[in-house]
Amino acid sequence: MKMAEFDSSGFQNIVLMLIGVLMMMLVSNVLTIISNPENIKIGALVTGSVYGEEEEKDTFVPPKFQNMKQDPIYVDVEPTRLIIHPEQKVIEARDLVFEGNDFELFLDDVERVKSVRYIVLLLRPGSATFQRKLRQVIRDRGIDVGFEPWDTGREIKVLGAPEPPSANPPAAAAPAAETAPAAEGT
Repeated sequence: MKMAEFDSSGFQNIVLMLIGVLMMMLVSNVLTIISNPENIKIGALVTGSVYGEEEEKDTFVPPKFQNMKQDPIYVDVEPTRLIIHPEQKVIEARDLVFEGNDFELFLDDVERVKSVRYIVLLLRPGSATFQRKLRQVIRDRGIDVGFEPWDTGREIKVLGAPEPPSANPPAAAAPAAETAPAAEGT
């Protein structure tokens, strides 16, 4: 029995042409990145996020290490307001139309340290129009910005952040305050 001969040179030519096209695309992308490194922006923020225990399963705990060069500042974006974390500073959307508003002051502070800080917008449902305007304002200042969709009612806990001040002072602080004037009088 004689084997039929098979000529695969046509198929090999097609494969070589495809490899050539892929290499040209790779080279053009690399040249684009090399020629304009400022074009690289942070697109999404929090990969590998950690969630709380059973009783806090809807609580987000940002991962310890997200970006090796910059630390995040989290901004919770709701349809009519934003909350800067961990300070819990609330800024209403209607207040952003006034010059010198709290958000502009916040951006002034971040702009001074933009080489080591970036802003992460946590986007609540219904906040699409508001967050687009915020992202544009942030980018106009040259501050890196990331964003992440966020469920309604889901808490944000930033590790290592101070707890918000409580209405009642701790009981241990009261005796210390009472003894301080007595020590000064002696």
